[in-house]
Amino acid sequence: MKIVVTTPTGHIGSRLARTLLDRGAELTVIARHPEKVKTLADRGAKVIAGEHDNASVLEKAVATADALFFVIPPALTSPDPLGHARHFADVAAGVSAKHPELHVVQISSVGAHLPSGTGPILGTRYAEEKFRAATKNFVALRPNYFMENVFNSLHTIVADGHIYTTVPGSTSAPQIATQDIAEVAADVLLAPPSGQRVIDIVGPEALSYDRVAEVLGQAIGKPVRVITIPGEAMKMGAVQAGLSSAMADLLVEMEGSFASGMPNELRGDEKRIGRIRYSQFVNEVFLPAYKKARETAA
Repeated sequence: MKIVVTTPTGHIGSRLARTLLDRGAELTVIARHPEKVKTLADRGAKVIAGEHDNASVLEKAVATADALFFVIPPALTSPDPLGHARHFADVAAGVSAKHPELHVVQISSVGAHLPSGTGPILGTRYAEEKFRAATKNFVALRPNYFMENVFNSLHTIVADGHIYTTVPGSTSAPQIATQDIAEVAADVLLAPPSGQRVIDIVGPEALSYDRVAEVLGQAIGKPVRVITIPGEAMKMGAVQAGLSSAMADLLVEMEGSFASGMPNELRGDEKRIGRIRYSQFVNEVFLPAYKKARETAA
C-alpha cells in the first residue's frame, strides 16, 4: 500500500508513520520541516517538504497513492481557528476529489456529530462533511478524549499538584492513548473499506477527572486534585499561556460539552477499543515527562 501521512511529527502522525513502516507500507510524509522526519526518511519514507494546505504539495503527495491520512494541524495561536480548519479541509477535499480511487482516513473527534457547542471539534466536523461530498471512499476516525491532554496541566501538577478545569471532577470519558489511535489508523489504512464509514475509538475504561488525578498522584508520589474554575478564569490562563483569545473561547466551549456528557455520545458505524489503560500510560508516558519537568523547575 502506498500511503500518505500528514502531520508526521504529531502525537498520532509520528506513531502512525513508524507503525506503517514496521508493517511494510510504502510511506510518503508531508513535513514543513523535513529535518524533523529524518529518522523516517532513513527508514525509506519519501519526504515531501511543505504544508498540506498547499494544493500543489498535496497533489504531488497523493498522485500515485492508495490512501491519505489527514489531520488538521493545531492552530493554538490563530485568531480564527475554525477558519484555519476549514481552509485545510477545503484544500484536501478539493485535491481528493480529483483522485476518485483514493481512500481518505481523517482524524476527526468524538462529538463531531453535533452541529454546535463543541468548540474546535466543529473544524473536524466541517472536514468530515467536505470529504463525504468529495470522495467515495472515506473513513472518519472519531477518537475520544486523549490521555495525552493531561500534558496541558503538566506545569500546574508540578507547581501545586492541581489540574484546573471548568469540568466537574466527576465527569468521565473513555480516554484513549494516541498510540492506540495510531494502531487503529494503521489497520484502516492498510485495509481500507469501500464506501464511507465513521469509527469511534475509545479507551478500555471510563475515567473521571477525579480518578485521573488519583492515578497521577499515586504515580508521582504526591496528591493531585481537580480544581473546577469558571470559564473566564480558564480563558485568562489559556491566553496567558500563549493561546489566542479565539482558541481559548473554543476550548472553554468544548469543556462545557464534556461536562454535558458529550464524550459518551458515540454515533459511529463501529467502535474500536484501545488496549492501553490509564495506569500504563501514566507510568510509560506521563511519569518520565513529569520527572523531567520537575527537574527543570527545581
